Amino acid sequence: MTGDPDLLLLRAMAKGDVQALEALYARHGRHILAYLRGLLADPQQAEEVLQDVMMAAWRGAGSFRGDSQVKTWLIGIARRQAFNAIRRQQPDATPLDEDAALDDTGVFRKVALNAEREVIRAAIRELPADQRETLELIFYHELSGVEAAVVMGVAEGTIKSRLHRAKATLRGILQRKEAGYGE
Repeated sequence: MTGDPDLLLLRAMAKGDVQALEALYARHGRHILAYLRGLLADPQQAEEVLQDVMMAAWRGAGSFRGDSQVKTWLIGIARRQAFNAIRRQQPDATPLDEDAALDDTGVFRKVALNAEREVIRAAIRELPADQRETLELIFYHELSGVEAAVVMGVAEGTIKSRLHRAKATLRGILQRKEAGYGE
């Protein structure tokens, strides 16, 4: 991938250049964090996993083969790190304080301001996990079908069919919500 501007940063990282790591983080950290937040329920855990991703990238920079864009490689690392974190996660034994949630008027204000976005987000959350992840990789993280296939470890045709099913399922969910069903 000679046209990948991140390749120079990765090569510099492989030689121990910390500034290259910082530059790569500045370029992709926000997008990777958004991807991780989609996979992990806890935003703080997503931030911790992002740090793990960047450390894994630092350690693995020298072994990057160039089979994909660096961004795709980073998202693949993020996916593996997130699934590892999920496997390590113990169930939360803390009881839910429902009264605390009711006292948070900021949440309600935000929902009111972003009602349409929240309906779409909620509908996306209803998608099966493979369809949701495919949709997020393609539309939110702007990966190509080939890149999404690399990240998810499946064939490009699988990505195409998952994306088609995701769009159709999402359309049905949104139509159902608009009609007032399933709320």
